Amino acid sequence: MSENPPSLDDLRRQIDEIDNAIHDQLMRRTELAQQIAVAKGTNAVIMRPGREARVLRRLVGRHRGPFPKPVICRIWREIISVFTRLQGPFAAAAFAPEDGSDLSLLARDHFGSLTPITGYGSEMGVLRAVSDGKANIGILPLPESDRGTPWWPKLARSGKASPKVIARLPFAALDGGRRSGPEAVVISLAEPEESGQDLGYLIVELTEAMSRGALKTLLSDAGFEVRNTQAWADGPERTLHLVEVEGFLASDDGRVGALVAEASQVGHAWAVGSFAVPLSAEDLAVVTEGAGQPESPEAGADDAAGTDASTARVS
Repeated sequence: MSENPPSLDDLRRQIDEIDNAIHDQLMRRTELAQQIAVAKGTNAVIMRPGREARVLRRLVGRHRGPFPKPVICRIWREIISVFTRLQGPFAAAAFAPEDGSDLSLLARDHFGSLTPITGYGSEMGVLRAVSDGKANIGILPLPESDRGTPWWPKLARSGKASPKVIARLPFAALDGGRRSGPEAVVISLAEPEESGQDLGYLIVELTEAMSRGALKTLLSDAGFEVRNTQAWADGPERTLHLVEVEGFLASDDGRVGALVAEASQVGHAWAVGSFAVPLSAEDLAVVTEGAGQPESPEAGADDAAGTDASTARVS
């Protein structure tokens, strides 16, 4: 004889117990995050984009059942954002033109409901806000979606006040990875961080005209695996090429210096950032019990952010 199924009251009681357990763990996680902030010191970098990407990949890889994976990512992005704010002030600047896609909404999805986000009517406004320290991060349209004068040539300079690309959005699209909405990159004065599955951006200034095929061959010989390129002529004497390459590209990557030293056609070259490859539709698909990828051993997140809820606009 089978046992009687649990009553509705019993099921609700179990859910209440689970809610209490989740709440207890959040409070415990907060205590640990505060201890980590103390251990890091006052001048520590509060953003860890590579680690955050690894955490989300681990959770998505171990998830089973019908609860949507994009929502799992959304929950953890809120958690990460709150803990980032506990470590110091954190604010965003987003490209939000009156006649185009408002990227502040994309920023809100990724950086949390409490992060202050100021909208700017121009890409240059976002770049200035990050360069001047008014915002920790800036959200700009993908270079491929530039209209008119592109923003990315402004990254072609050296120095600590030069922003770099550190992430690509959305990382876990709420439409299940189909990416039907706007896409963007995140820039910051903080250095990009390797996640294990990354792409990088390189800007190359050539001293003579060169076809895309010849440029790709030149870069391949220098050790770069090129995904795509785009060019912008800054007057008759200067042409810049933005190159997306496979793998992580650090600011001090030795291949960049070697390219300038050894290739006579290259006047200057700059490593201008890297980002974790976003989760795909396959990554975000529902996995039933006993199926799918094995659980990753990557440890849980210890860093993260948030800030006072506010969204302003600057023209």
